[in-house]
Amino acid sequence: MPQYNPDVHLIRSKPSNQARPYSLSLSPDDYHYSPKPKHLRTPRLMKMLGSSFDPFWMSLEDPRRRNTSLEELGTLSEDLAERTARFKKKLLQEAQGLALPELLTSEDGVPHNLSQAVKHRLQQWLVDTATCHLTSSWVDVGPVFWPRWIRHTDCEPTQAGCSWPPGMTCQHAQVTHIKLLAWHCWASKEEAIGPRKPLQQCTWRQIPYPVVAACKCSCQ
Repeated sequence: MPQYNPDVHLIRSKPSNQARPYSLSLSPDDYHYSPKPKHLRTPRLMKMLGSSFDPFWMSLEDPRRRNTSLEELGTLSEDLAERTARFKKKLLQEAQGLALPELLTSEDGVPHNLSQAVKHRLQQWLVDTATCHLTSSWVDVGPVFWPRWIRHTDCEPTQAGCSWPPGMTCQHAQVTHIKLLAWHCWASKEEAIGPRKPLQQCTWRQIPYPVVAACKCSCQ
C-alpha cells in the first residue's frame, strides 16, 4: 500500500479557505484527473487569473531559451531590484559603523590612521562580499497548474561564502507569493457511478505560489 501523502489529500480535497495551496505536490504521479483540452482555453484562463498574471514570473510557453542573467533580473523586476537595494543599503550602514582602525592591528600591515579613501574601499569590499544575488531558472510545474512555466529564483551559490572571516552563506531572506491556477478535483457525494466509482468534480482555483524575493548573508 502506498504511503499516505498529505499533499495528495489536499489536491483531491474540495477547496476550502483553510487549505494551504502552496503545499500542493508538483509530482505528476499524484494527479489522476488532469485537465482536458477544453479546460485549457487560454482566453478563459487568462480571465480567471486576471491581474495576477505576471510575465516576469510565468510563461504560457517554454521560455528556457531566454533565461536571464543576474544583471537582467533587477531590470526586469522592479520589486526584486528594490528588495536587493534595501539589503545592500543596510549592509553599507553596518559597514560604515565599524571601527576599522581598531579592528585592524599593525600586525595586519595596515596603519591605524586609515585615510577616508582606504576606509571607503574596505567598507565597499565588505558590502560587495556580503551582498547576495539571485539566480533564475524556468521550471515546468506540470499540466495541473496554469501557467505551467514558472520562474524559480534562488540564492546564488558562493563557494567562498559571503563573510569575512568565512563561515556565513547566502540564505533566503524574503519570500513573496505569486498567483497561479491549480486544477482541484474532489469526489461528489451527490451522485455516483457504480458502487466504488464516485463522480469526480474538478475546477480551476487561484492559489498562492512562493518564490524567493531576496537573499542575505547569514549563518545556516
